Amino acid sequence: MSIFKPGKTCVFSSVSAVITQSGQPLKNVKVVRKWEWNKLNQDSTTTNENGYFEFPAVFEFSIARFLPIELVIGQGLYVVMDGEEKKIWSNSKREPEENAEYGGKNFNASCDLDAEERLVKDYGSLMVTKCFLKEH
Repeated sequence: MSIFKPGKTCVFSSVSAVITQSGQPLKNVKVVRKWEWNKLNQDSTTTNENGYFEFPAVFEFSIARFLPIELVIGQGLYVVMDGEEKKIWSNSKREPEENAEYGGKNFNASCDLDAEERLVKDYGSLMVTKCFLKEH
């Protein structure tokens, strides 16, 4: 933790992904990112013609970081289709550093709405996802 930014916490690391369904990119669909730490927050973006979207990292400051309590930040990514949010990724972030959700890796993924949700235990908390991290 920087002495110049005490209490600074990465509540949601940067995200870049391609979303497909039936093998085709989901073009121009809304993607919602939600996180909850002290209160529920969200932002949104739209996929491009290739189904690609991205979000920058989000940082928040809180005095809670100085208290002897466990850090738990609820996170989720949703695709909005026909007015309905379809979850593609959810996690509980437990470390304040950027990319802690993925064991230090960048979230550069491919997500398939037709995929079965799977449980991933690799990064310290249980993640439910329809996404796969790309290796580059």
